[in-house]
Amino acid sequence: YSDNINFYLYTVKMSGPKSRTRETTGKKGTEQQTELVGRVNSSSPHADASSNQVTAASLAKVLEEIRDFRQDMNKQLNDIKSELTKVDQKVEEVENRVGDVEDRTQNMEQVVTKLIKEVTQLENKLLDLEGRSRRKNIRMFNVPEDAEGTSMVEFVEKLLRDKLEIPEATAIDIERAHRALVPKPTGEDKPRSIVIRFLRYKTKEEILRKAWGKKKVLMNNKRQIFFDQDYPPAVLQKRKEYSEAKRVLKHNGIRFQTPFPAKLRVHYQNGTQLYQSAEEATTDMKNRGLPINVFRAEFSRAAVSHCMGESG
Repeated sequence: YSDNINFYLYTVKMSGPKSRTRETTGKKGTEQQTELVGRVNSSSPHADASSNQVTAASLAKVLEEIRDFRQDMNKQLNDIKSELTKVDQKVEEVENRVGDVEDRTQNMEQVVTKLIKEVTQLENKLLDLEGRSRRKNIRMFNVPEDAEGTSMVEFVEKLLRDKLEIPEATAIDIERAHRALVPKPTGEDKPRSIVIRFLRYKTKEEILRKAWGKKKVLMNNKRQIFFDQDYPPAVLQKRKEYSEAKRVLKHNGIRFQTPFPAKLRVHYQNGTQLYQSAEEATTDMKNRGLPINVFRAEFSRAAVSHCMGESG
């Protein structure tokens, strides 16, 4: 406060003699200044002490709050660092686990690819073995249920001799015969086929040749019966896929054959074509101008299971 008073007095002193107005103030102005200075001097010690006390208390409180704030901030920062460290550890653990899973998945893919290849090879071998085991078999279709009586073998041998004109001196040698292993039909459903196994392959081929050589084989002079190879279920399913192609070929008078296991040989006017699948056959036939829809192969386990129920 002393510095303020001195500054004030210096200001008054410097500004006094510069104008007539200030010169006319005279003694009255001097008295007012003296009174003001006296007032300031008389009140400054108490005001200074009180103000210092308030300022010190305020500063102490502010400093304490700043220290508390810094402590809280440091604690929160430490907590955040700790949490980030935990997160980093978890992320690293997850990355390691993901890497392990990717490695295992890659190994599994390789194993599965190898297994699929092996399974395909085994299925082909199994299909070949099953086909070979059926080479002595034929199937006879559309024979009424219960027409065989008590002995299926005797019934079949008599039917073959009568309808195919096989002399008694020629041995047929039927090893066994039975209906397809599916539930017995009821009502107007088609009868089950009859599976016939011969002792010798040549006998089976001769029976089929005679049966196919006749235009019609009638039972009781009214019911037509049919003969065919006894194919494995998978082969039978593939051969059924040619049904539409064979229908169109018959309608257009084009000769064809169905070689084993599931192929189609067509004798066109400009040459012979051998197809490996129904899709290939129908695609080429459509390109040749024949009215047919292209067959798209779809694997059906239900159909295969149904056919397996009829295996002999």
